Amino acid sequence: MFQISLNRIHDTVKIAEGTDSITLKVNGDPNRMVAGLTAVHKMLQAVNDESKPEEVENTALFFAGVIFGTEQAKALMDFYRGDAGCVINVCGKYFAERLKTLIIKAQKKAK
Repeated sequence: MFQISLNRIHDTVKIAEGTDSITLKVNGDPNRMVAGLTAVHKMLQAVNDESKPEEVENTALFFAGVIFGTEQAKALMDFYRGDAGCVINVCGKYFAERLKTLIIKAQKKAK
């Protein structure tokens, strides 16, 4: 039997704040995610106390979009009531605690 896989990353993450929660799905190509996360890293380096709120929001939505897709990124922003800092922080936490490992595993399988 011939089997083929793109070794996409599949995950489900529940984000909870008090009694509120949102469940998001991850379904992405690891190589595209790495490229997107590299761009996010550059964007985050440019964000500072003098950044316009729109810049911070765009960075947050892009970061969440790389991980969860555009629609879920908007839902995450709504969940945090438009607080871009929270979106950036939760995406960074998910990357550090889980996604990084999933990307490495998927890339190793692809070799």
